[in-house]
Amino acid sequence: MSRWCEQLLVGILGMLTHWCDIHEATMFGLFTPKCPLELADKTWTERRMLWFAQRLGLNRMLKARVILPTADDFPDKYNADYPSIRKCLDRMCGYMEVDPGSVTLEILPDEMMPNAAGLYEMRAKGNICIALSQLLAPPRLLATLAHELAHEILLRGGYLTGQEPDHERVTDLLPAFLGTGIFAANATIETSSGWDGGWSWWSISTQGYLSSFVFGYALALFAQLRGESYPEWAHHLRADARETLHKSLRFLRKTGDSLFTLDAAEAKPKSRTVSEVGDQLTASSPTLRLSALWDMAELDLRDPQLHEPVAHLLNDREPPIREAAARAIGMFGERSLDLVPQLTALLFDDWWGTRAAAAQSLGALKPSPKDVVEELARVLGDIRDYPACMAAAALSGYGYQAAEAVPRLLDALERALGTLDARTDILLGTLLAICPNPQQVVREHFGEHDPELLRQALHGLKKHGA
Repeated sequence: MSRWCEQLLVGILGMLTHWCDIHEATMFGLFTPKCPLELADKTWTERRMLWFAQRLGLNRMLKARVILPTADDFPDKYNADYPSIRKCLDRMCGYMEVDPGSVTLEILPDEMMPNAAGLYEMRAKGNICIALSQLLAPPRLLATLAHELAHEILLRGGYLTGQEPDHERVTDLLPAFLGTGIFAANATIETSSGWDGGWSWWSISTQGYLSSFVFGYALALFAQLRGESYPEWAHHLRADARETLHKSLRFLRKTGDSLFTLDAAEAKPKSRTVSEVGDQLTASSPTLRLSALWDMAELDLRDPQLHEPVAHLLNDREPPIREAAARAIGMFGERSLDLVPQLTALLFDDWWGTRAAAAQSLGALKPSPKDVVEELARVLGDIRDYPACMAAAALSGYGYQAAEAVPRLLDALERALGTLDARTDILLGTLLAICPNPQQVVREHFGEHDPELLRQALHGLKKHGA
C-alpha cells in the first residue's frame, strides 16, 4: 500500500471515529464508551445515590435547584467574619432543606480542629464548628458547610448512626444528590504557588473524603435522572470533575449500566431475596455482580444456592469482584473447604484487596495447617498492611500449629518496628499465639544486631501480657 493510501485510510478512520464520538454511534461494540470511574467507586456511588432516593425521596433530587458559586445564589457581601459565615450557612440551609434555627455555628482556631475543616456535633441543636482558616477560602467554606449540614440531615434523621464504615463518604456524597454538589467537587483539591524573596513555592491540599472524579460521576447520575443530557451548570465545575461528568453521561446514555435507574429510585427500600442476589451474581454487568456480593455481606446471606456462583466469581476478571467473592466464600463454612487451593492461590493475586480477603476467608475456614500455614506466612511480608494483618490473624487461629511461620513473622516484625508500622501490634499478638517462647526467640532474633528493636519488641510483648 502506498504512503498516500495509508494517510488517506488513517484520515478516514479518524473522521469516522470523530463522527461516532459526536453522534454517539455504536458500531459492533467498537465505540462503546467506558465508565471513567473504577468499578468499586462506580458501584458504591450508584448504590448510595439509590439509597438517598429510597430514603429521602426521589422528588427531593428531581426538584432540587442546582446551586452555583455565583452572586445570584450568594448575594450577601462576604467579610470573612462570623455574620458573613452565618449568612452563608443560612442560605445553604435553605438550599438543602434544613431549618436554620436547628443548627448553631462556632468558629474555632485551627489548632483546636487538627486536620479538620469542619466538625458536626449532634446536640439539642446541631452544632457546626468551622476552622478559622476556612474563612479565607469562601468556596471551600461553602463545601464544608454543605458537608456538615449533610451530617445534620443524615444523623438527625436517623438514616445513619455514625458507626458505618463509609459514613463520612456518604455524608460527602449527599450534596451531589441535593443540588449543592458543585461546591464539594470543586473543593477536593486546591493548589497554590507564589514567589517570595527569591524562592518560588507550590503547594497542594485536599479536602473531603471523595475525589473530584467520584463527584463528577455522581453529578452525571444526578443529571441523567433529571433529563439533563448536557447540563449548563457543568461549566462551573473544576476541569477534572467536568470532564468526568461528560464522559459519564455519554457512558450512561449508551450503556444504561447503572444501579441508579428511575424505576429503582422510585421503589421503596427492601431486602434483597436470595433469588434476586443469585441472578445478579451471574449478570453480565460487573456492577451488578459486585453489588450482589456486597449485598451478601451486608445481609449475611449464606444460602447454599449462592455458593456455586460466588465460587465462579473467584476467577472474575475484575479485581474488586475477586476480592468480594474471596471474602464471601468464607461465609459458607465447610462447604467451601474444597476451594482452599484456589483461595491459597489468591493470596498472591495482583490485587492487594483480594490477597487480604483470601487470607480472611482462610482464617474463617481454618483448613489443615499443612495446607495453608506456609503460604499465609509468605503474606506476612506483603508491602500492604491489610493483607499482612489478615494473614497474621489467620495464623493466630492455629496456635502452636503455625510455629513454622515464626521466622517470617520475626522478619515482618523487624520491618514493622523499624518504621513504627501500624501492623506491629497485630504481629506481636500473632507471635504470642503461635510461639511457645516469644521472649526467647525475640532475644535471639534482635539481640545481637539491633538492641533498640529488641527493646521495642520486648516492650510490646509486655503490653500484650507476655
